[in-house]
Amino acid sequence: MIPFTQYVRGLAGDDDLVRLDGPFEVPVDVLAAEALRASGPTLRFQRPTGIDLVSGVFSGPDQTQHREARPWSRLALGLGLEPDATLVDLLETISTLGPTGGNPEPTYAGQAASGTDIDVQDLQLPQGETDMWPAVTLGVASVSTADGTHWAPVHGSVVGGDTLRVRVPDALSSLVADGTTMTIALGVPPAAITTAYLLAVTEQTTTPIQSCGVTGTVPLVPTNGGLVPSATEVVIETTVVDRQPDFRSDRREGWEYVVVSGPLSLSVESVRATDTPVIPISPVGRPLADDIQLTGLATAATLYHRVNNYWGISPVEWVMLPAEAELGICFVASDVLYGGFEWQLANILFSFSSLFDTVVIVDEDVPPQDFGRVLADVWLKSHPARDWTFSEPDAPAATRPHYRTDNETGSRLYVNAAWDPRWKETYIAPRVTFQNSFPGNVRDVARALWDESDTGPEDTTESGASR
Repeated sequence: MIPFTQYVRGLAGDDDLVRLDGPFEVPVDVLAAEALRASGPTLRFQRPTGIDLVSGVFSGPDQTQHREARPWSRLALGLGLEPDATLVDLLETISTLGPTGGNPEPTYAGQAASGTDIDVQDLQLPQGETDMWPAVTLGVASVSTADGTHWAPVHGSVVGGDTLRVRVPDALSSLVADGTTMTIALGVPPAAITTAYLLAVTEQTTTPIQSCGVTGTVPLVPTNGGLVPSATEVVIETTVVDRQPDFRSDRREGWEYVVVSGPLSLSVESVRATDTPVIPISPVGRPLADDIQLTGLATAATLYHRVNNYWGISPVEWVMLPAEAELGICFVASDVLYGGFEWQLANILFSFSSLFDTVVIVDEDVPPQDFGRVLADVWLKSHPARDWTFSEPDAPAATRPHYRTDNETGSRLYVNAAWDPRWKETYIAPRVTFQNSFPGNVRDVARALWDESDTGPEDTTESGASR
């Protein structure tokens, strides 16, 4: 387990963090969004109060720009992997944090946030240009029941010195009543917030964390709202005072597009912080924001394991929901087991998530870190008139694509870019054979080039025999 402050120091050690000294004439939220837009490093906003903010800790560079770093490198570091870990290594690690089917023995430690009780307004959380109140982002809500402690991501606002209005998954709201205590943890270890997102996007928020792998990774400490990571930077203990407050927010964190969420009004009972707390923030609603990246990686980890356990074998090499597309597209690299497999795989992915309405399938040997190769395969191997398949226009509405704002249904699209012209005809669906896909003059040129380089396929019959 890596505490959040150690994680931030690790980013600085990798020259992936820039320190900015306040006071800030431009809102912190705007600076954070601009750094993400430019594929910049993590920003640490150092303030005279001693309570620093950091943005971009869970995000990464835009993959459409050539960079050595990868979008998942920062979170990989936070989960104890090397920064150059593969996407699959990260997806596997994220999966181990979720439900295990057993009861890993928790480890307990002293609470790091044990400083003087302060006012929640002393945290001076950032206020976006269009926000009425300072925003709470990248938080973990903790609730205790007879079954154990339940975690979920939380997003909300500080509306006064003793009041928070937050949004949490409805599954967590169903566990509380007026007067129930709830703890909001800010600046938790990366493994803890990843677990909260994983439980949310898989709709398993009601699963106690005592049944999740995270308890074997992150030392915990009891609070009035249940267990929280002992290394949490800020612990806010609250009481639920209204389960149906009149609270709306125009901006939603990434996870709020996956699960149904609702508002809660919380009375702040105590706020304790470390001596020099560091609090993560996300410019919610902005491209490449941290909450989008966390949602995409947690969802990709879930899809990766579900599709690879569907057939009893593991044909899928990787799954990725790039933050650049704000989760409207799912890319998957897979072996093609049989004719029509791509179509079946796309439909399974659609049935497991509502974050995207487009699935792009590329060949199994396409590396996820080479996004240029991924996009090139779409251009080179998939013709819109042949390899782009739209569903009927009454498909369930995806929740994330921007144009889907009226709750109307529409078509889904899957793009089959998993095609290799060197395959034998028996391995290729008839409508995408080399002979059917290109004019005769193009085929003649291609065959001449293949003959010159001696890399072309044998000319085979329908049955696969050479001729």
